[in-house]
Amino acid sequence: MLGDENRDKQMLRNQFLAILLMTLLVIGWSYFFMPTYVPEQTDPEQIAREWEAPEERDPVDRVMESLETERSPEDDSPLAGQLPPRVAEAELPSPDEDIVLSNDHIVLHFTPVGARLREAHLVLRADGTDTVQLVPDQSGLGANAVYPMGLMFMEDFLGDALDHRHWDYTPGEDGKSVMFSIEVPELVRIEKHFALSDRPMVLDVDVSFTNLESRPRLLGLDTREPAYSLYWGPNVESGDADRGVQQEVLWRRDETLDSFPTANLSLPQAGDPFSERVLSPDFVAIKSAFFAVAMRPDFDEAHGWALGTPERFRVGVGAPRMDIPAGGTDQRSFQVYLGPTQLDALRGAWDGLDSVLQFFTMFGFMDWFAKLLLGVLNWFYGSAIANYGLAIIFLTVVVRTIMFPLTYKSMISMKKMQKLAPEMEKIKKEVGEDAQEMQKRMMALYKERNVNPLGGCLPLLLQMPVFIALYRMLWSAFELRRAPFILWIEDLSEPDRLFSLPFSIPVPFAQTPLDSFNLLPILMGLAMVASMKLMPTTTVQSPQQKMIMTLMPIVFSVICYNMASGLNLYILTSTLLGIAQNFFIHRVDIDVDVKKKKQPAKKPRNFYAAAQVKKREMAREAKQNKKKKSGK
Repeated sequence: MLGDENRDKQMLRNQFLAILLMTLLVIGWSYFFMPTYVPEQTDPEQIAREWEAPEERDPVDRVMESLETERSPEDDSPLAGQLPPRVAEAELPSPDEDIVLSNDHIVLHFTPVGARLREAHLVLRADGTDTVQLVPDQSGLGANAVYPMGLMFMEDFLGDALDHRHWDYTPGEDGKSVMFSIEVPELVRIEKHFALSDRPMVLDVDVSFTNLESRPRLLGLDTREPAYSLYWGPNVESGDADRGVQQEVLWRRDETLDSFPTANLSLPQAGDPFSERVLSPDFVAIKSAFFAVAMRPDFDEAHGWALGTPERFRVGVGAPRMDIPAGGTDQRSFQVYLGPTQLDALRGAWDGLDSVLQFFTMFGFMDWFAKLLLGVLNWFYGSAIANYGLAIIFLTVVVRTIMFPLTYKSMISMKKMQKLAPEMEKIKKEVGEDAQEMQKRMMALYKERNVNPLGGCLPLLLQMPVFIALYRMLWSAFELRRAPFILWIEDLSEPDRLFSLPFSIPVPFAQTPLDSFNLLPILMGLAMVASMKLMPTTTVQSPQQKMIMTLMPIVFSVICYNMASGLNLYILTSTLLGIAQNFFIHRVDIDVDVKKKKQPAKKPRNFYAAAQVKKREMAREAKQNKKKKSGK
């Protein structure tokens, strides 16, 4: 019994060490890729100065240069004398004058200044209790506010001057469309038509450019500069910046998705105003933890670009070089998605947009597998459970059950190694410091007893991708956002705050301090302690072993304390299932006796061979009988 207890304790310790290593690896990897929190600018005058534009400069270059220096307000187009007057601060329309387009999924507020999007509300629940506003608050900037859906023209033409002019508008009768227009006499008439699509959370945008000059108008410079761009700026305000998932700019081209974090946006080199750009993209997008804004051009040879800083940037889609004859009109169409990073919603917008949801950017198979696990989770939720907490428990049970053969093989191999411990210790004493002789005799022992020394580690390594994929998926799945479980757990994407504390303490590996009592990570630590105490050992452990066994539950609880309750629920359930599996494996008897050599199988004899053998046996018996008679 003593030997069995020691072996069980060693087996349990090895298992927890493997899980600890796996968890630390994932958390460490995720921690170093977390976005750095940057406080929002709160000085409206400073922000206004940053976005003021000097005269006669490329609009993209102007925006970037204005981030470095403070400039006095000036008009922003070489055609300033021909344009309608810039809207003064006192003439700005109030939010009550916005043109509102709405359906069951989205509510959009457009301002006639620049024909831009002042607010974009996503309706995530039919009763209206869960809404998200994606446009940052620019109310303190007045006439210098930057809003999405503005137009940016080439450097020697209009720049972004039209964003600060008043546009005429005609709302649609159905409340789901609006036509904005602005005209510069004898120069240009521009129209922007916004309409909510039949597809949820998709906005259709048409931009028409009519040349009113008596000569052709050339816009754009081949692949170097678009004729004009429809852009999103100055950021995306989705309320999920503290989830540990970096905000990214993405674009898809030729069925390949590329991305870079907005934290990598930096001031461009001299002569190169674009921080990042791509030609002929299928779409460009900005993605946060749970939400995405994507713009798709419905024309060829589009330009995609992103510029700015992590706090204030613009992402746009530009029309290619165009030569518009006198009196001619060019029309370009765009589609804009504003919604959650949910596979069904993304797929409902347009083909390929679901690639925006990436749980892993470097490992395609892991991303595919994480989405497969998400599909299983949604199947549990939609089929019968209707509770994502229970769906996580069922998914964990399924994963543990599927992985049990590997777990069983790993634990059996460990037990075999533990049974050989006395003989291994004897070999070490006999060979002393001769490492080569010890390795030789150890390998001979393994071969003699039919034990694989790597049998305990390899199955655990094969399980790690499964646990990492499940971990990553539960960390940032939109489905868990505001999904209730039981009692006090009302949001599986948030820590399970049982009650708030009157103080706060910084927590390692977390962006938020300890300011509440979270029960699930504590239960997880207690479950780990209980699993150790259920199989006590009577032998004396080394100080290092005692320290590891004591600190392990504490380390797990501290690391997971401020993580999403859905993730902690998964780890707790997996730990409890691991205890049940250990009880089962504990009752399995392992034999590591010396292998018996197999006797060579006797070959079957045919009739002739059997007759010859019988004949020789009869001759031998006759000869022996003859000797006996002659002896008498």
